[in-house]
Amino acid sequence: MIVAAGSLIVAVACGGGGGSGPGSPPSTTGPQSNPTPTPPGSSTETITTYAGASIGTQGTFSPSEGDTSTGGQGQTVDGITCAATMSNNYHVHVYLGVYVNGSQVSMPAGVGMENPGPLGVAPAATPGFVNSATCYYYVHTHDQSGIVHVEDPNPSNVPVTGTVHTLQDLFDEWGITVNANQFGPYSGPVRVFTSGQLYRGGNGNAIPATDLTYYGSNAGTVALYSHEVIFIEVGPTWPTTLPNVSFYTQY
Repeated sequence: MIVAAGSLIVAVACGGGGGSGPGSPPSTTGPQSNPTPTPPGSSTETITTYAGASIGTQGTFSPSEGDTSTGGQGQTVDGITCAATMSNNYHVHVYLGVYVNGSQVSMPAGVGMENPGPLGVAPAATPGFVNSATCYYYVHTHDQSGIVHVEDPNPSNVPVTGTVHTLQDLFDEWGITVNANQFGPYSGPVRVFTSGQLYRGGNGNAIPATDLTYYGSNAGTVALYSHEVIFIEVGPTWPTTLPNVSFYTQY
């Protein structure tokens, strides 16, 4: 597994204003604008995901496993019940990477689960993988790899090539606030890059960084598709590049 950080360059353009007479310097109090962040482009680094992986700095969220006290504790969240078992009626995987001031932090395991069990230990279980809980919300994590599992028992006939959930479902189950200036415990300007809202499923499918485009700052509205790659960056310091991502699962 290779973990890479990546980043974008932000420039600020200043609007000029008229002076009081000939030869007067331009006003420096005119409107300013921030151009759209440049896509990260190609990368020589690849995140190779696998069950039980831990990608990024661990333990930066509280709790380090499972939802916060204001998140899912068994009650219905955003119309999503907490089911005793996981469904395979609609089952896809998305990659969510989070960077804070240029460094990647790992997603907690057990988000979207009530009372998640401990991280697995070999040989009895897959190391680093949570596979037990009191109940499971439809959007959840099993490990610290960044892989988000979307397992909906009633997708209303939407096939796995379509979408039935957004990132906001995960954030609300988790119990964190995410907006243009905050991602959970982290404050700073937020920007989002995605590989696009379309189906990319396939066994061992790799998504190149060149497919990433700037989405905006409203991460919660991102629709979740099979093998979509999503990077959320919290500034003001940005990574210089973003990595390619290789999925180990076919959904």
